[in-house]
Amino acid sequence: MKVVNRYLGRTPSLDSQLLLYDYVTGENLALMDASLITAMRTGAVTVHAMSLFANPDFYEIGMMGFGNIGIACMEVLLAYYADRKMRIKILRYKEHAEKIIARYGEHSNVQFVIVDSVEEIIRESDVVISSISYTDELLGQDDWFKEGCLVIPVHLRGFQNCDLFFDKVYGDDYGQVKGFRYFDKFKFFAETSEVLRKEKEGRINSKERILSYNVGMSLHDVYAASKIYGYFADMPDTVSLSPKSKYWL
Repeated sequence: MKVVNRYLGRTPSLDSQLLLYDYVTGENLALMDASLITAMRTGAVTVHAMSLFANPDFYEIGMMGFGNIGIACMEVLLAYYADRKMRIKILRYKEHAEKIIARYGEHSNVQFVIVDSVEEIIRESDVVISSISYTDELLGQDDWFKEGCLVIPVHLRGFQNCDLFFDKVYGDDYGQVKGFRYFDKFKFFAETSEVLRKEKEGRINSKERILSYNVGMSLHDVYAASKIYGYFADMPDTVSLSPKSKYWL
């Protein structure tokens, strides 16, 4: 069981805990801080969506929103594409952009660029990743999105106009997406798992504009938690798992 809460103004705004049980006996195995599990799982799912739906020759990436989830996306992106030449545009906000470059600037395969507007983030980007946790406005105009782009709104906010004209939309689970306001107007929808099983098509050409709504599945968290629990199960009783800092920025 995972409990998640969001408080605007808190840093980080999202916090969560996870109770892990033995499926056969019902025994409670652990109470875990699920914040890091959630962040890293979300980062992994985001980059997996890139590997599956982005144009194979993608180069320019626009990223905005650098709370824990945004940092996790960057961590996994740079690890998975450690040798790929990329240009990553970062939206200037407070001191986040400068801290990102200070932290990851040693990656010789990446050119980091700080930009001052969402329009600059979106225009000419092959992939747009938004980890902005809250907005009640649309973030980009229709004509800002280049042909062939992939957009991943991690927290589902700000890209509802894309629902109406993008060529394809993918998601973790039909049940999570069917309630979206414009679901009935999607040109195409499939679950990511259907693409992996080759039951539905993924990207078929370089011109398709694609949305990937990764709402998040509890199965991802439980699987990660069970692996962590299994890793430490045979260790001494006193083991510190606390990160150096709960707040990455």
